[in-house]
Order: sequence, then structure tokens, then C-alpha cells
Amino acid sequence: MSQKIAPQEFHLLQDNPIIRTKCPRELVTDEMISMRVKNGNLAAGDIVRVQCMNNDLSELLAEAEYRVTSRIATLRTLELNDRDIRQVEDVVFKVELWAGWRETASVAVPVTAGISAPQPQTHMKAEWNFGKKVYEIKIGDLVVGFHKDKATAHKMAAGELPLPVAA
Repeated sequence: MSQKIAPQEFHLLQDNPIIRTKCPRELVTDEMISMRVKNGNLAAGDIVRVQCMNNDLSELLAEAEYRVTSRIATLRTLELNDRDIRQVEDVVFKVELWAGWRETASVAVPVTAGISAPQPQTHMKAEWNFGKKVYEIKIGDLVVGFHKDKATAHKMAAGELPLPVAA
């Protein structure tokens, strides 16, 4: 995965700017967001949605919302030579995390009451559900959980990993 947010990952849609990046959410910093907000020339109070995607941008792994808290612009005058003078506007943005990170990589399903951990004597199996595009973990015909990843679903069915428990 990429370790930074590339300029082409910033998209200014109709009313809501969005950053879709391959950078893992643990590596996303306020400075990285500020740099991309500067590309979009946003105003104070704007909200930017940041989405961390997998390598082929086909699955959303995590998302958060950042708010632009300040936009400070200063004019500088540059003298290129005796006759040419240019004015340059320096803009500094400050952003802060507005709505915290939400993980979306693994799918958790409410577990039937009384079943929270795999029982060694119970035979569970993982089957692919074409309609939902996930692996369902079943005890007989009763679905007790599901997961998008095949290896994880089979480990859950074998009892090596606990089933997801909904709060």
C-alpha cells in the first residue's frame, strides 16, 4: 500500500470533497490532509471525507471526516529582477478529525442469543453466499456469522477464531 496521499486521490465532488487513498489509516496524518485540502482550495468550515481503500480501490477499509478549522492567506511580493515583480498568495490550512475512523473491512453480523464462541463439539461450516458476496458460518441451517475473507471464515468455522459478536 502507498505511504502517502497522492494529488490525484483528492476529488472535489458537487458539495463534498473526498480523498480516496490506498494509504493505511494508521499512517494518515493531519499534515497529509492539509496538503490535499490546499489543492482543493477549500474554506474554513468545509468537511472532507477521507476513505482508505484496498490496493485496487474495490473495497472500502476505513473512513473518517476531517473539518477545515482555519484558512490563513498571506500575500508575498517577489522581485524577480529590476522590472518584474510578482505577488504570491501563501495559504495555510489547519484540519482536525471531525468524525472518528470507522472500520468497514470485516463484516460483523448479530449472533443468535446464546452462541458467542465456537463450541468444539459443534460442527460449523463456512459456505459462500453468492447474493451477499460473503462467507456464511453455519451450524446446520442456522447462520451464526459471516465474513468477506475466505481464510478467516474457515478459521472461524474450525474454531480457531472467535465469531464476531454484535454489541
